[in-house]
Order: sequence, then C-alpha cells, then structure tokens
Amino acid sequence: MKSLRRLFTSPKPKSTSRPEPPPSFRGGLPKPDRAFVAIGDIHGCAENLARLWEKLDQTVPDLPLVHVGDYVDRGDHSAQVLEMLFDRQKERADVVCLKGNHEEMFLEFLYDPSESGERWLRYGGLQTVASFGPTGDAYGRKDIARLRDAVIERLGEERLTWLKAMPLVWSSGNMAVVHAGADPRKPLDEQPSRNLTWGHQAFGQLPRRDGLWVVHGHTIVQVPQMANGVISIDTGAYATDRLTAAIVRPDREVEFVQATSGKATP
Repeated sequence: MKSLRRLFTSPKPKSTSRPEPPPSFRGGLPKPDRAFVAIGDIHGCAENLARLWEKLDQTVPDLPLVHVGDYVDRGDHSAQVLEMLFDRQKERADVVCLKGNHEEMFLEFLYDPSESGERWLRYGGLQTVASFGPTGDAYGRKDIARLRDAVIERLGEERLTWLKAMPLVWSSGNMAVVHAGADPRKPLDEQPSRNLTWGHQAFGQLPRRDGLWVVHGHTIVQVPQMANGVISIDTGAYATDRLTAAIVRPDREVEFVQATSGKATP
C-alpha cells in the first residue's frame, strides 16, 4: 500500500525561490561640487599628455585637472612627464597630482636602491632611469646606487619634495578620485594607503553603500567605463597609445576624451 500511495500522491512542488541578485549601487549620478576632469595613467607618455591637455584646454579650459597617478615607468619619457606636471601645477592651483603605486616604487628606489631597485627596474623603472639620462652601463654592472644618485641629481630637491607630498585621494561632492581603488566596505578616510595605490580585491565587485562614486586608474580597461559607482579610466597609454580623461559634471553621464601620440602603434 505504501508503494501505491507513493505512485498516486502528487509530488511536493519544487521551491520557486531564486538566489538574490547581487547588490547594486544606489548613489544616483555623479554629483561633484563642481565639474572636473580626471586623467588616467600616463606612464611616461609625454606626447599623449600634451595633446590631451591641448584638447581639454580648448573644450573645458576652466575645470580642475585631477591626475590619477602612475606618471613614471614603462613609457620612454617619465622625466619629461614629471616636469610637465610639476610646472603645470605651479601655474594652476586647481591641478592635482595623486600618487600611484609606480610613484611609490620610484620613491622606494630613491630611498633604498639596494633593497628596492631590482624590483622597480623590472616593473618599468629602467625606462624611467633612461629618461633621466644615465646610460645602461651602471645597471649592467649592478651599480644601482650610482643610478639612484644620478636620478636624484637630475630630478632635483624641489621635485623630490613634490613627489613625496603627493596626496592619495581627491574628493568633491559624491565623487572621489584615487589611483587604484578602495575597500568598498570602508569609508575612504579609514582605508590603508595600500588599498588606494595598489587596489583591493572587493573593489568593483561589491558596490559602495555610501553613494560615493570612485574614479580610478591602475587596472587597464579596453575602453573607459562608468558602472555601479566606479569610473575606470586607465586605457594603457604606454601599450595602446590612448590616454583617457573623464569629464565629470554634476548629474550627468561622464564624457570621455582620448589623445594619442600621433605615432603608429603595432
């Protein structure tokens, strides 16, 4: 009888519950206190920067320029890029230069070349050294301290002080600009500095709950993106020849502008 009852008894309905969708960002559109421009990772691409500035000077000449860091390494003209940024910031109070992880590595090399030099040179520092003038002979003989001394001499004390003092965050309204990212579960003023210069594994995966939009570089994207409270603007200028800027205006979609060096890329 038990087997017959099982045959003629309707099976229990399957559960219709579905997994909850991942949380989404609910901060509305970007709303800075005033419009501004964020410029992505430059990495020694001086010609791209000059052309991008020219475009921005023609279209949005009065907006603050916030550079997200990584001015040195990989590209061929790091020394020139630092000089351009330093001079422009002296001319205009609304030019901001944030510190990226490559500026951190550069400074570590300048502080302690024997400890940090080999690693930095492998991550693009060799191109930076060359842009300051020293030949490769010193590196070939492993004379890294000599390389450091030559770079410091050409960099100069004023620019070295400027590099050390670069901020990690720039904020306006419901916007924050950092180099690499941030832990979305913590306020920005509680972030370890490494989160801001090297990133955090949850950044871009979990939305912030405080409605804060974060503009960042560091992670190369094929095209600039604006989604879920994150604006990504590192388009890999040293490899793609495309340097990107984001024009951020209150209560509007972000406008992206790009500049190339004018040279053919592979």
